[in-house]
Amino acid sequence: MLENIVAQFLEKPEVYSIYTFGNGHIHDTYRVENKDPESSDYLLQKINQTVFLSPEKLMENIFVTTNFLQASPEDTRQLKVITTHEGASFFKDESGEYWRMYPFFKDLIAYDFPDEDSVIAEKQIESAGHAFGKFVGDLRELPIEKIHPVLPDFHRVTWRLEQLQAAIQEDPLDRVATVEREISVMKKLIPKMTLLDAWMDMEMIPVRITHNDTKFNNVLFDQDHTAQVVIDLDTIMPGCIHFDYGDGLRTAAVTAAEDDVQGATVDWDRYEAFHKGYLAATEEWLTPFEIETLPLAASTLAYIMSVRFLTDYINGDVYYKISDPMQNLRRAETQLKLAQLFMLKPEKEEDDPQNDNSNTLDSSESFNLL
Repeated sequence: MLENIVAQFLEKPEVYSIYTFGNGHIHDTYRVENKDPESSDYLLQKINQTVFLSPEKLMENIFVTTNFLQASPEDTRQLKVITTHEGASFFKDESGEYWRMYPFFKDLIAYDFPDEDSVIAEKQIESAGHAFGKFVGDLRELPIEKIHPVLPDFHRVTWRLEQLQAAIQEDPLDRVATVEREISVMKKLIPKMTLLDAWMDMEMIPVRITHNDTKFNNVLFDQDHTAQVVIDLDTIMPGCIHFDYGDGLRTAAVTAAEDDVQGATVDWDRYEAFHKGYLAATEEWLTPFEIETLPLAASTLAYIMSVRFLTDYINGDVYYKISDPMQNLRRAETQLKLAQLFMLKPEKEEDDPQNDNSNTLDSSESFNLL
C-alpha cells in the first residue's frame, strides 16, 4: 500500500524503506529512507481529514507559501513540497485519503525540549525565536488573500470558550463535576485572556500571515544548535504576531512536559532568549502597539491550550491522543498554571537588586489553585 503511494511521487519506490516516524498528534507520518545512504530521504504523510476538513486548501496554502519562500532572495533553507508525477501537491488515493511528501533533512534534528545545558538551551531558543520571526517577516510581501483560513478562529479565545461551554452543557461522561475548580479559574482569567480578540476586532493589531504552531519542535537545528528550517506548515493562516510569539514561549521557556503540572515552571532566562531572537528578526517592521502588547501573548496561548485540553477531556478525549485517561486533564491544569505564571514576569534582576529568584517560579505559593 505505502509503496504504491510513494510511487506517485518518486521513481523506483523499491529502493526505499518505509517506516513510521515521529510522535505527532495529528497526521500519520512515515520516513521514506533510500537504501543508498548517500541519496535523499523523504517524509510521507497521510493528512488527517478529521482535523483538516479541506485538504486541498491546506496544501494550496503550503504550496503557495513554500514556493514564495523558495523564490525569496532572503531564502536559505526552506521546506518544500515534493509534487506528484503529475505536478500536484498531494495524491488522493482510491479510499479518499490525501497524501503529501516533503524532503527529509538527514543532517538536521528537531528537539522536543531545549538542551539540558543552559548555555546550549538558550542558544537554541534564541535561534528558534529568530527563525520563527524571520519566517513571518519573509512572508510580509505575500498577499494575505492567497492564504485560506483552514482552521478558522484557531487561536480565538472567545471561540475556544464557546466550545468549552458547549462541552460543559453536554457533559457526555459526567466529568464536569470533577473539574469545577479549573473552570472557575478559567472564568476569572477571561477579561485579560480575551484582550487579543478585542484588539484584533478593533484592528489595533494588524492581521499577518503567521505560522500559528511555533512549538519548539517545529524548527530543525544543525549540529551547532542553530535553527535552519521551520517545519509543520499546516496552520499557516491569517493571524496576529502574538500567536507565534506566545506559542514559541509556551514551549521553549517552560521546564517540563505539557502535562507535568507539578514540574512546570517558567525559566525567565529562556524567555529572554526567545524574546531577543524574535525581536531581532521582527522589530524593524512590528508596530509599536504589537511590541507593547507582546507580554500578554504567552499567557494567552497557554490559556487557549488549557481550554482546548479541558474541552477534550470533558468530551471524552476525542481530539488529542492520550496515554492514560487523565492526561488531558493534567495538560489542561499545566497550561492553566503556565497562563498564570507568564503573567508574573519579573523585572530584570539588574533593575531590582532584591530580586534573588532562581529564574523559575512555582505557582503553589502565588495561587494555590491547581
